[in-house]
Amino acid sequence: MTGVLAIVLRLAVIFLGYIGASLAASAFVNILMFGPLGMGPDGSIAPAFIFTIPFTALFVAYFAFLPALLVILFTEFLGKRDWLTHALGGGAVALAAIGLMFAGMNATQGFGDEAFDLPRLDEPQMALLFVGAGLVGGIAYWLIAGRSAGSWRQDTRLPPSAPAP
Repeated sequence: MTGVLAIVLRLAVIFLGYIGASLAASAFVNILMFGPLGMGPDGSIAPAFIFTIPFTALFVAYFAFLPALLVILFTEFLGKRDWLTHALGGGAVALAAIGLMFAGMNATQGFGDEAFDLPRLDEPQMALLFVGAGLVGGIAYWLIAGRSAGSWRQDTRLPPSAPAP
């Protein structure tokens, strides 16, 4: 029973880590996007962050779910606990999410239209912005859940037998 409880608790920590990573990546994107849009640091922008960071985090979590699931499974089963693995994994998740968003834009033909003056995903600056957000998200995940990656496996292993006298 204690092995099942360890796995359930680990899944809860992973879920909280994913939420934290999505919020951190969203905050990174929001902070860097408000500058080019002409909004200055005069303090009037702070209330907008209360809405835009969680709202953008929903999109981040949606597009990054499958690639992040693969990276999380990789780090959990191999027991990778270093920050660099999680940061690079977050960057890889961001690249995969860009691919998913770009494929979605090409399928709908309405996203990123010049009439709305939205940044396009095929611009290198946008790709670097998202990769940076992935790196920040990966580090946030490491802070919450990654430092104990694979710990559920140690709890379920049998203790070593005592040496024979």
